[in-house]
Amino acid sequence: MKHSIIIVEIKDRIMMTKTFGLILFFSSSQSSNLFMPNLPMGEYKLVYDKLYHCESTKNNPIQFNWFISKKTFSITELKGNLTFMIPFDDTLKLDINFASWGSTGGWIPNSNTIKANKACSSLKYLCGNSWIKLTKDFNSTTNSCPVPTGTYITSGIDFKKLEDHNFPKVYFYGKYKLMINFKNVENKVVGCTIVELYVIRP
Repeated sequence: MKHSIIIVEIKDRIMMTKTFGLILFFSSSQSSNLFMPNLPMGEYKLVYDKLYHCESTKNNPIQFNWFISKKTFSITELKGNLTFMIPFDDTLKLDINFASWGSTGGWIPNSNTIKANKACSSLKYLCGNSWIKLTKDFNSTTNSCPVPTGTYITSGIDFKKLEDHNFPKVYFYGKYKLMINFKNVENKVVGCTIVELYVIRP
């Protein structure tokens, strides 16, 4: 069963449409279908498992050279660097594909998708107050859009400090793999990274 988040730009903002298990699909005729997946869901916390490159990203102008580090039993950090050979701006598009771990094993793609124009502003909105923490700890010269070209390095960000975001506060429990793509006006991928995580009960 697919669970879709529909991203709609309104006056340079993003509105995410999702209500407690009622998944709304909009068509050109403005009709809708409602689904109630038989899956446990509720408020959650995220446990980050893996963070790595997509395939064939060696020559992309946006490079994600970051990784997950277990500092202590209770502290997991984001470390590494981001290299922008082009500005990270609103000429790019954001495309996130969620794969869920099946009950019999194996990844099931397209369990959810997020697509948005104006990648920088869209990601900034989705990150919420965590955006400020990310830009500060990656030593960026700005916390607004665009982010200039350069290499941005962090010595470590506690993932618990990135929880103040604008993603849905209620979600389906399980294991997920998110492929995060950034595309240019020609719809060519210019940056890609993958994160594997668990959505668990608080």
